[in-house]
Amino acid sequence: MSMQIDHAEIKLGQIFTMLISLAAFMFREPAYLIVLGGIFLVTGLYRPLSPFVLVYRHIAKPLGLIRSDYRLDNIQPHAFGQIIGAVTVTLAVTLLYMGYGMAGWTVVWILFGLTLISYLGWCIGCFLYYQLYRLGLQGFFSHAPTDSSNQAGQKPKNRRLNGHATTQADDTNGRP
Repeated sequence: MSMQIDHAEIKLGQIFTMLISLAAFMFREPAYLIVLGGIFLVTGLYRPLSPFVLVYRHIAKPLGLIRSDYRLDNIQPHAFGQIIGAVTVTLAVTLLYMGYGMAGWTVVWILFGLTLISYLGWCIGCFLYYQLYRLGLQGFFSHAPTDSSNQAGQKPKNRRLNGHATTQADDTNGRP
């Protein structure tokens, strides 16, 4: 069942992910990546406890630093993307601690690049999730895309505005 997902909350997490990844690289500090991997894991398994979500809901949104962007969507592909992020960070940290610095930092830059692409509107984790859905996996992978006009992984255009579904082009009054 689709629900309203605040994509501004997701975008703030993407910004933090890019900043933490960049800081880890600049300071050559894998500990930042360990923290990021932990945040990914928490976000993927139980979103309400995510530090990114808490910062958004209790600081950024109340202060008006970022406006809500509710869209009809499924949270499962985003949770799956967070788990993929945790696996990616684990790989990077493992490579770094094994002495394969170039390979480890390359994985970090791939994570940075994919997060940037996701920030711009196409999510690799969501894409992979919906490919597994198309293969017929059940349970966690049983949620169909909410916007059939989009390609798998693309941010849904459908929004909820005053109780009515709209598309991005219909929304001339701003965000809810």
